[in-house]
Amino acid sequence: MEKQKVLISIILGAISAFAKQYALIITFVLVAVIFDTITGLIGSKAIGEKITSERGRKGFYKKIMLFLALCFGFFLDFFIPFVISRIGVTIPVSTAIFGMIIGCYIVMNECISICENIFKANPSILPKWIVKMLTSAKEQIDRKGDDAK
Repeated sequence: MEKQKVLISIILGAISAFAKQYALIITFVLVAVIFDTITGLIGSKAIGEKITSERGRKGFYKKIMLFLALCFGFFLDFFIPFVISRIGVTIPVSTAIFGMIIGCYIVMNECISICENIFKANPSILPKWIVKMLTSAKEQIDRKGDDAK
């Protein structure tokens, strides 16, 4: 019984530490995905597009891949510093940035999609500069990665 308490304490402690570091970006991604799904369904209905189970299944798998990509970023946040410390190499960036960068990139893409869905249902609701600003931010993230090569 005592071993189980210790194991549960270790697991809950690890989850707590992980959540403290990544809770905000996970929340942002989750909210963006939910908004994108809702606006996508409403936008499709508004223009008379048929919503099929096959289309829904494809969308579901795309959303699952978003979260897997986010988890991959979290994995890199732990893996890269671990490996670097073992081989004695230094890198010019701080650790724990991959999850945040991937999370921000996902949120940017989802926000662009949300704007497109809203525009599809009613083009006069959003100013076009909002989509341009979001697209510009996404492109800047892409360029930062290209500049690092």
